[in-house]
Amino acid sequence: MAIIAATPELGPWSPLRVRVFRAMWIASVVSNVGTTMHTVAAAWAMTDLSSNPTVVSLVQTAWGVPGFLVAIPAGAFADVLDRRKLILISQVVSMLLAAALGVLTVTHHLQVPSLLMLTFVLSVALTMSGPAFMALIPDLVTPAELGQAIGLNNIAYNGSQSAGPALAGVAIALAGPGAVFLINAASFLGIVVVMWRYRPERPGPTSNEPKLAAMKTGITYFAGKPVLKKYAIRIALSFLATSAMVALLPVVARQQLHTTATQFGLLSAAVGIGAVMAVWLMPPLKLRFEPDALIFGAATLWSLGTAMVAVTEWIPVALVGVLFTGIGSMAAMNTIYSMFMMMLPTWIRGRASSVVMLTVWVGMSLGAVLWGAAANAIGIRDALLLAAAFHLAVTAVVTTLFRLTIEELDSEPPNVTS
Repeated sequence: MAIIAATPELGPWSPLRVRVFRAMWIASVVSNVGTTMHTVAAAWAMTDLSSNPTVVSLVQTAWGVPGFLVAIPAGAFADVLDRRKLILISQVVSMLLAAALGVLTVTHHLQVPSLLMLTFVLSVALTMSGPAFMALIPDLVTPAELGQAIGLNNIAYNGSQSAGPALAGVAIALAGPGAVFLINAASFLGIVVVMWRYRPERPGPTSNEPKLAAMKTGITYFAGKPVLKKYAIRIALSFLATSAMVALLPVVARQQLHTTATQFGLLSAAVGIGAVMAVWLMPPLKLRFEPDALIFGAATLWSLGTAMVAVTEWIPVALVGVLFTGIGSMAAMNTIYSMFMMMLPTWIRGRASSVVMLTVWVGMSLGAVLWGAAANAIGIRDALLLAAAFHLAVTAVVTTLFRLTIEELDSEPPNVTS
């Protein structure tokens, strides 16, 4: 139920008038910054423990695999469990895991297995709360403000991708990666407090389906819609290619660019800055170009940026290249995902979104392993150049075979019994 009445003038910041949404948004910004700081610190900590590109890339795999394993249950749980309690528990667990990783690092007991295991379990906890967060937004704002609320969430996420890595670089230089893990643990407190105090007008589950039945409904619905499978294929292939930059950037920074921790933070921040730029650039571009043309242009820019990073040993050139990859990857994802969400009826949105989360994590996890192995076999430079060529070739093929369209889908759920 909407908390405030719709107003005739709704600007991009209008959802922040709602007290609960404003509190949640601010807490999410802080938590997102902490999480992005954490992922940078984990990658840097792994380069301290191992110089093997395959081992270093496993950090990204450990972060991504949980999305593959629990995305579908997470989507169902968001509909059949109390979303407030689900978010609250997941954030407390995440806080404890990040704190444990910080203590191990500060006390010099961190090893490759413990870093990978704690990264994996932390990602599980955060993945479980993802669909619940998304499903909660319509309960906090009016329907007229839902688009603006989603946009603000994107700004919060992509803004953290810019600020988090830069702050992590400074923190690592001053106090080491362990301090960053402890900062991330503290960053969950805001969401914990907001969820503890939040009292929804409709507490409890939003669906009477049993958990397994809810998962089956979501999978069956998605599998029965060829247009949705087309979108999933596009998203998975895109992340399969673009995961190369995320997985190999720590090795490039250490072995090719010889950066300090602060410089590595700036390189990582450039990805987020590019993503924020893409969010602001996309609206006018969508008015001028067809979706598939935009996606191919985005792939071209990403491949150019990746090639620049591959061949340079000069940090300013690498910064520009990484910035291009941030713009390209976000522009493509923004185009595909926004069209996907426009089609989904409300009753299945949480579970269908979880399937997309699954394809994202499959692409990222598998890609991280493959590109890490490629770097080990043929070298970092050639692996990145191969990724650039692969992304362009795959995008050219899929934009021909699986052109993006918007179709009208079922607006009513099937009859279910508890």
